[in-house]
Parts: sequence; structure tokens; C-alpha cells
Amino acid sequence: MNQTDKQTAGTWAVVVGALAVLVTTIASGVLFKGYLVLARMPGPMPSLDALPDNPEARAGSLWMMVGAGCFAVAAILALVAIGAGFHFSRRPDGYSRGVWALALGACTPVLAIMLLSGMGAT
Repeated sequence: MNQTDKQTAGTWAVVVGALAVLVTTIASGVLFKGYLVLARMPGPMPSLDALPDNPEARAGSLWMMVGAGCFAVAAILALVAIGAGFHFSRRPDGYSRGVWALALGACTPVLAIMLLSGMGAT
């Protein structure tokens, strides 16, 4: 194995972990945009199972469904990053990248909880 291979072993796992964090951030914004569309409807905010059948409610629900789908994609990316992180952290040529992939994959659910809690507080 040459020097170049040692420097790039596990890079893809770090990229997947970073994408998981990025998709989580985007998913939170999209989900919150849908919530804001529903919250700006006239009258009191109905529960999600009692939304009126109008274009505003359908648009807000669509934004929230897309956000939830993005969370599912982020979860899959995080699981891949964690699995690859374990694999590369056990190899001497990919230890540092494996640890980074583990850290990014593990911070994805924490980031989701923090972002959703902050949105709920508003």
C-alpha cells in the first residue's frame, strides 16, 4: 500500500457522515417550513390529524412529509457512516477517518433532536 492509499482510506465514510449531518439540517428546515405554513393558517392551529382540506393545509403537509423523508435518508446515511466508521477505525491506515465517520454518524440523531427541540420551543 503506498502513501496515497494510506491518506485516503475511509474518506468516503467521512463524506457519507458529513452528508448525513447536512441532510439532517436540511430536513429540519423543510419540516419546520411545513409547520410554519400550517401555523400561519387562519384560526387556531388544528392537530395534524384534523387539518382542513384546503391548498394551504396540503402544502404544509407536503413540506412536512418531504422533511420526514429527508430524515429517513439522513438516518440511512448515518447508519452507513457508523458501520463504515467501525470498519475503518479498526484498520491502521484508516483509523482517523474511521473515527471522524463514527463521530459524524453519531452526531446526526443528536443534531436532529436539538434542531427539532429548538423548533418546538418556538
